[in-house]
Amino acid sequence: MKRACLTVTLGLLLATPALGLTYLGTPTTILKSGEWAVGASYAKSEQDLDLGGDVEIDDFTEQSVLGRVAVGLVDERMEIFGLFGGADLEQHEVDMDGELLVGFGTRITTNLGGDLDWGVVGQFTYFTREDQGLVDDVWTPFDLSLFDVQIGMGPCWRPGPFTLYGGPMVQLVEGDMDTEVLGDFDVHQKSWFGAYIGGGVELAKHLGITGEAQGTGDAWALAASITWRF
Repeated sequence: MKRACLTVTLGLLLATPALGLTYLGTPTTILKSGEWAVGASYAKSEQDLDLGGDVEIDDFTEQSVLGRVAVGLVDERMEIFGLFGGADLEQHEVDMDGELLVGFGTRITTNLGGDLDWGVVGQFTYFTREDQGLVDDVWTPFDLSLFDVQIGMGPCWRPGPFTLYGGPMVQLVEGDMDTEVLGDFDVHQKSWFGAYIGGGVELAKHLGITGEAQGTGDAWALAASITWRF
């Protein structure tokens, strides 16, 4: 059971609608070449965005539910994953329900060490939305397009059926917000560096759950995932 890491997984990434942090999972993989993993994750996050100058979008809250699919490319060394699902986004008068999310990512084990491995996980997401709301205290229709990158790295410890992982994390947000009243804005994250930590347990053979917490200077997230490998 030493290599049974219940989280396994990831799935296409876009789940973070580029407005909030989303589930990352372990920085290493235990999938063998040709082995698959399917599962689901839930995340709740809050994010502040910088529109340039003194204009900001504060307290953008997201709740996402995602299906996840992963496949191993190299035994216990590399997997790729995809994800799909929906998210609800809220910020004061702005309320976006049931937004479709899709994305992709990879997980690479850089150092194998028995129960303690090291690696990196990266996921990339894209989100677009036309709506209306308050921007710099002015009510205006807007067209929002965002590209989000999350990268986590560090150790993953697997004593028996248990898993513990975490380390530094980077989030980069790049995008555009075009408004009818105020013109156009470049959108960026307010803080790009942070950390994350998670843990889990294998409930049955090839079936496990994990939970994790993430944070940067201007964003936080709580997330959980269930995964089955076959």
